Amino acid sequence: MTGDSGVYLFALELGGSRSITIGALGRIRFEKGWYLYVGSARRGLSSRLARHERTGPGKPLKWHIDFLRAHARTVRSFPVPTRRDLECRLAREVRKLSTGMVPRFGSSDCSCPSHLFRLAGDPTVDPRLAALLRRWTGG
Repeated sequence: MTGDSGVYLFALELGGSRSITIGALGRIRFEKGWYLYVGSARRGLSSRLARHERTGPGKPLKWHIDFLRAHARTVRSFPVPTRRDLECRLAREVRKLSTGMVPRFGSSDCSCPSHLFRLAGDPTVDPRLAALLRRWTGG
């Protein structure tokens, strides 16, 4: 039983290239396209994903993903329920599928180079991502 904790992938599409200020990371240039963010929630996984999906003028910008999310469209979230701390391991696996990463994004509390990865196309139709998710969810 995992309760409501786990790791997750959050897929985003940025409709146009732009520079965005990402909290303490400063101004970062993002190219138009698809991105996968790797995150975790020790509790409140469903609430965390719902928060990431919300946008609007009243939403506080707390995490790096919040700053990007204000400019990008949510494509889909992929939760992986677990009590184990697997966020960095998942990030390493997603990095192998990516065409690049945004340095230090989402990884200020670990030694990973990033937790945000750029993809060549829509992750929801990528068979490599589907295989990764099957391995991680046992499905």
